[in-house]
This record gives sequence, C-alpha cells and structure tokens, in this order.
Amino acid sequence: MKLLMAHRILGLVFGYLGMAAAATMVSWPGPVSADFWFWCGACLVGEVLWIRLPLGQATGSMASCFHFAVVLLLPRGHAMAITALTGAFAETVFMRKPPLRVLFNAAQAALAVGGASLAYGALGGGAKDLPSLLYGFQLLPFVGAAIVYFVVNTGSVSWAVALSEGLSTWNAWKRNFGTRFELVSAGALISLGALLASHYALVGPGGTLLVVLPLLVALESYRRYSQRRAGLPAHTDEARDAA
Repeated sequence: MKLLMAHRILGLVFGYLGMAAAATMVSWPGPVSADFWFWCGACLVGEVLWIRLPLGQATGSMASCFHFAVVLLLPRGHAMAITALTGAFAETVFMRKPPLRVLFNAAQAALAVGGASLAYGALGGGAKDLPSLLYGFQLLPFVGAAIVYFVVNTGSVSWAVALSEGLSTWNAWKRNFGTRFELVSAGALISLGALLASHYALVGPGGTLLVVLPLLVALESYRRYSQRRAGLPAHTDEARDAA
C-alpha cells in the first residue's frame, strides 16, 4: 500500500513538473525585461511571508498577491517562470522543504498562474490596458482569472495532501482551504494583487509599497487564526513552532 502511494505521489509530482515545463516553454515570449527581475524580487518577498496550513505540512504564503499581479501584467511564460523560480528558491532556502515538495509546489503554482493568465486573456483582459479595464468596471477577466488561479492552486495542493495523508481530495481541501476565513483571506490577497498591478501600471514600482502593510496584517491575522484552530495560545513558543 505504501509503495503504491509512493508511486502515485511520484507520478503526480513529475506529471505536474512536465506539464509546467511544457506550458512555460510553449508560452515563452522571448527575452526578459527589467520588469521580469523586479517581479522576481516582489514574488520572493511574498513567498517568505508564509505560514503552516492545518493538514499535511502544507504551507500558505502571501505570494498569491504577487502571483495575481504578474498574471495581469506580464507575458504568460515570464509569469510562470517567475512563480516557479521564486517558489522553489524560497521553499528550498527558507522553508527547507524536501525536494519533491519543492518541485511539486513550484510546478503547480506555475500552472495556476498560467491557467489564470490564459483565462484573463480569453475573457478580454489582454485586449485593453489594465487601468482601462478597471476604469470601465470590466471585471469578468479579473474574476475568471481569480477563479482559475484559486481552483488550480488549492485543488493541486489538496490532491497532493490527500495522497500523502490517505484522505479524499475534498476532505483535504475543506480542512486546509474551506473555512470562511480562508476563503475571505484568499479573496483579499487576490484583490490586493489586482490593486498592486493597477498601481504598477500607473506609477511603476513605487506602487508595490502600498501593499506591504496590508500583507503583514493579513499574515499576522492568518497566524493567529491558525493558532486558535490548533488550540495554542498566541505569542508562545509552542504557537510559533506550530506556525
């Protein structure tokens, strides 16, 4: 049974890795610009702001905000590469995750960003510049991209956790992502990503500073919520270890 589970996990990891690599190469638009390197740094900051999820040693981070911003601003291949590279670096250096988890998380995050970018373009988001879409209250491209990103991201993580923990995917999803607080938090991060992208389009890199404080507040709120779910008092060594 354990051998079968191990084979399924390996198949999942390398299946996702192959799809992410192929999708990135097919979507690659050409040489990178200064924007590419700026968003590498921004996404890495979001990855470092992380917290442990309740089940399966999975983690969440504030990177969703920056992922959604690159969906709206950058070519698909560049956005996917940034997501994969920064996620893999943060999980290897700061979170010290095992290599298989690093590869899977990098691949699934890249696929979530790629799918969101595809939905955004298909729904008309690529036809106009970002400020014009927001000014005209044309929200369908944003909503569609947000739904695809959330479903692919949380669904993929839940599938992997379910395989490793011997649970159904739906049960794993509910325990890690299905509470009202977590759904609202995910929506808030994606909304901040759209806000960040619009400020970047209008005023450049300085606009990114506007989301730093809200992200720190969101991280602290999520940490306190996780501690309450785990039955740990806030600001104790046990609580910090659990987070």
